[in-house]
Amino acid sequence: GSGFSNSATSRAKAVGMWQFMKATAKGYGLRVDSWVDDRRDPEKATRAAAAYLRDLYSMFRSWDLALASYNAGEGKIDRGVRRFSQDFWHMRKTGYLARETSNYVPQYLAALMIARNPSRYGFNGIAYQEPLRYETLLVRGSYSLASLSELAGTSPETLRELNPALLRSVTPPGSSYELRVPPGSAPRVAQGL
Repeated sequence: GSGFSNSATSRAKAVGMWQFMKATAKGYGLRVDSWVDDRRDPEKATRAAAAYLRDLYSMFRSWDLALASYNAGEGKIDRGVRRFSQDFWHMRKTGYLARETSNYVPQYLAALMIARNPSRYGFNGIAYQEPLRYETLLVRGSYSLASLSELAGTSPETLRELNPALLRSVTPPGSSYELRVPPGSAPRVAQGL
């Protein structure tokens, strides 16, 4: 699994906290090229993962099978449904699924149960992270995060944290990019550009 790391990469070249393969990511509106990899952006990738899971649920009419399919692939689960059962738990007992997929669904469901009621499971005093606060502005053309950070009155590291999809610490050339900057700094950056 990704451990919910934006920079996680699997052996199969799935990237980000939701472990998207390139083709699936592009199919759900994420930009993936040599300049930008939206699979590394937690907000964009989470929206895409939710849309993908919704579509998998529509396909299988079961959240268990949708989750299994997210992990193993639609074809694998579709073949398993035709060969064994429309019940994930029955399919799991047949040995048809890889251990990773067999464990993915119960682990996901356990995490969901804990998230809904953390104190019931001994998770007390959790320090939740504050949501990222930022403004966005459209940047046309290639600018380094170092120069943009000067305009924003912040550090290049802060801009990298706000824009984890930027692979080269620059906005992509030949296109527009919706850059995230600290609150209050968008007008300054826009004027400086």
